[in-house]
Amino acid sequence: MDTRWTFLGVFAHPDDEASCSGCFVKYTEEVGARAYVACATRGDGVDAQIKDPAIATRETLGQVRSQELACACEKLGIQPPLFLGHQDGEVDKVPTEEAARALARLIRELRPQVVITHGPEGGYGHPDHIAVSAFTTRAFDLAPDPAVDLGLPPFAPAKLYYSAMPRSFMERVPAFRDRRADIRGQQLGFVGVEDDKITTAVDIHKWMRLKLDALSCHRTQFEFDPETGQPKTFAASAPEELRWEMFGHERYVLAKSSVAQNGPEDDLLIGLR
Repeated sequence: MDTRWTFLGVFAHPDDEASCSGCFVKYTEEVGARAYVACATRGDGVDAQIKDPAIATRETLGQVRSQELACACEKLGIQPPLFLGHQDGEVDKVPTEEAARALARLIRELRPQVVITHGPEGGYGHPDHIAVSAFTTRAFDLAPDPAVDLGLPPFAPAKLYYSAMPRSFMERVPAFRDRRADIRGQQLGFVGVEDDKITTAVDIHKWMRLKLDALSCHRTQFEFDPETGQPKTFAASAPEELRWEMFGHERYVLAKSSVAQNGPEDDLLIGLR
């Protein structure tokens, strides 16, 4: 197998990795890729809800959610998670350049060809997601710059992707349309990405069950169906046929690339193989 490929997902909270976990499993299995999740926080902010208080307290939540992410990574067969050390709920207070330089150094260390992060809209406008998107985008540009001294040789990732949920899903799945998150006293709803701006859709049907199994590690984040034992995700609220149609692909916006894009993509490694 080709072991050159390395993927890096940079996300705000434990469970956000699910936006690309199917692809991480796909490329790990198909081309022997190494896949890393770098999580900005440990998910223990003041707005964090604990779905099962028997598992964690407010004092232990960060440690428990770190373990939950480690469990998910293990089930996916990817590398153990990395934590960037930011405080949940306060990532947007960290200067973008400071956070970007630290991440750029990590990029130089791991040398990923593909980097994936939140879109600039933050999915549902979450300030942490928006901040992570901004500093990851900046880090993508800093990592290859020889004028930026980070103690490691420059390295240029080939592609930067933003995870994307099509705006049309807001109407097709009521759980998306109606869902609200209480963040800093504001009720935030999903925004979604305009369908025609999505550049990339990767088929992950083969790995959907494993993806859901890994998501089940996040016991403090979800309520669980007592019959199936599976987390009550937005996808689970859709009829099965619709669920397979909509969530059998992971979708992205190609934000930056060193290779030419010729129409819609169905492979994150197009132009790189």
